[in-house]
Amino acid sequence: MVLAVVLAALLLLFLLVRHNVGVPFLAMIAGVAVYEGWGESAVQQIMQWFPGADYQLLQLGLYALLVAVFPLVLYMRAGKSGLFGVVRIVESIVFAVVLTILLSAPLASVFSFDTLAYQISCWLENIRGIAMIVGILFAYVDTLLFHSGKVW
Repeated sequence: MVLAVVLAALLLLFLLVRHNVGVPFLAMIAGVAVYEGWGESAVQQIMQWFPGADYQLLQLGLYALLVAVFPLVLYMRAGKSGLFGVVRIVESIVFAVVLTILLSAPLASVFSFDTLAYQISCWLENIRGIAMIVGILFAYVDTLLFHSGKVW
């Protein structure tokens, strides 16, 4: 249920606001790469500064900050998208689905999932690579075609 609510909220946001998603999507991918490369050592460093802090909560907070919060702030600051119609809808769906896939594992650690939600979360983790490739392609196309609020 949590995954469905997150997906629906993100999809609604992306369809209604209609901003350019290319750069925020690439920032989301960069956030994943930064977290996978240096996330554990950053959390260890923070734990040294604040020894009483909860390790899992710090991991989740740093991951959410890098993968969801910064890209969503960039999305809200981006210009209006020059894409329209079916392409705009598909782009919003891909962005919402990939962000939900990236957030599914941390959400599973915070919320108690029932059996079906856990199976869906595991399946989403299995298709994560394919979704990331499709998302990166959409981000590059959107970034290359977007120029001053107009599509070339």
